[in-house]
Amino acid sequence: MKKRLIAAGIAAVILAGALTGCEKRQIVPVSPSDGGRISASNATVARFCAEYTRGASEKIKDYTDMYYPAGIDIAWRFDCDELPLYSFVTVSTRSDLGEGEKYVTAGTSVHVDDVPVNTDLYWQVEAVYADHTVLSGIFRLRTAEEPRTYEIPKVSNTRDLGGYTAAGGKKVAQGMIIRGANVDGANAETRRAMLDELGIKTDLDLRAPGEGTAGGGSSPLGKDVNYVNISAPLYTGLRDEEKQAAFAEEIRVFTDEANYPIYFHCAIGRDRTGTLALVLLGLLGVAEETIWRDYEMSFLSQSGSADKVTAELMFGSNFGPTVDYLKSFGGRTFADNVERFLLSIGITGDEIKTIRKILLR
Repeated sequence: MKKRLIAAGIAAVILAGALTGCEKRQIVPVSPSDGGRISASNATVARFCAEYTRGASEKIKDYTDMYYPAGIDIAWRFDCDELPLYSFVTVSTRSDLGEGEKYVTAGTSVHVDDVPVNTDLYWQVEAVYADHTVLSGIFRLRTAEEPRTYEIPKVSNTRDLGGYTAAGGKKVAQGMIIRGANVDGANAETRRAMLDELGIKTDLDLRAPGEGTAGGGSSPLGKDVNYVNISAPLYTGLRDEEKQAAFAEEIRVFTDEANYPIYFHCAIGRDRTGTLALVLLGLLGVAEETIWRDYEMSFLSQSGSADKVTAELMFGSNFGPTVDYLKSFGGRTFADNVERFLLSIGITGDEIKTIRKILLR
């Protein structure tokens, strides 16, 4: 008798729930589906990445900043008659939803900006009725492995080196090293985006002193930012022994964890910046074709395409020969070759281990 009463009580609760609103199972993910993949890039960049072949930028570039991020839209449906007054949606990189961002909507979708790439995100809907709430299950989505781009006022060609799959199945940490064009025109909105949102601590300026604001003693981002100005070699200038000491100085900036997050740039964020990005991504074991694609992203920006040169020209005369030079060091993999190059210019094995420890997750 007692068991029958308990069963009847449970049935009554379930029936009441059915009459007054959705049950947990009736909150259903729509886009993306549970476990589905989604791109945080705009349509142009998503297509560029998905169909990438070298030189593809020539068919689509328009000499503006084309690769601003789009964020993601998460949508669900209620498989029940009574809809909630509104819903809270929690989105997190943690499966327990810890440290998640909370959104509120009267509809069945939310838009999420500043999304990490190549990352599992977890989300849950809390439907709020007049007299009760219903929690959905915890759903999972995965963002595509694409460049994580940023929209920063007064600055062009800005993207994260993080998010790429690296050696041993690890990933390059996001939000740690960001590349781009000069910040000479920085205003209050620029500083808010770079200091408050991205947390930039170091401005690594690869220009020669006197080029724009380079060498002025402090960063346009503010006097509290660690300003490092090193006149950098570019492309096959890495072979020049007289310039290798300067390049070693650049690399050593990345051996000090206190310097992070680091923003590094030259004038337009393509050539000296691209040379350093090539070496860093190569050292971390990012796939070579991904490195080529990351370089070519500059041609989809205003500053990176301003001189009207083509990606094919730069591949043939500059970037490609630099890759070939790095491959000449006799290593088993591209990462081995880059490591041997760095050892040859005075970077120590311990410094290389430190960079990998800081930047690989």
